[in-house]
Amino acid sequence: MNKIIVATLLSMLACSFSVGAGETQMTRLSKITVDADYMPAYRDALSEEVRASMALEPGVLSLYAVFDKEDPTRLTILEIYASREAYEQHVKSPHFLKYKNGTLHMVKSLELVDVEPLLPELKIK
Repeated sequence: MNKIIVATLLSMLACSFSVGAGETQMTRLSKITVDADYMPAYRDALSEEVRASMALEPGVLSLYAVFDKEDPTRLTILEIYASREAYEQHVKSPHFLKYKNGTLHMVKSLELVDVEPLLPELKIK
């Protein structure tokens, strides 16, 4: 099942957003394991953060979270930013800091994997 999720995310990377000339897009996978006792609260906090980021930050192109069907405490977020600067602004935003600080005790593990899209000029439909 985990291979299916990874394959799906890699396919999505192949269909990522392109950015204007001179900007280098930043793409990352965030692999997170959450304490099962906190899953409802974590999902609510993540949903709030993703919605705010997508609505308020033009440099946040995608925050697509998927949960492992066999182990729903494990999730992967496909993050696509217009540039490294957009990412740096994102992690300083009030809604991200609220999410990060409010969920630290819920997260058992976090792995951040910077990746390169196969075809960065393609767009997610």
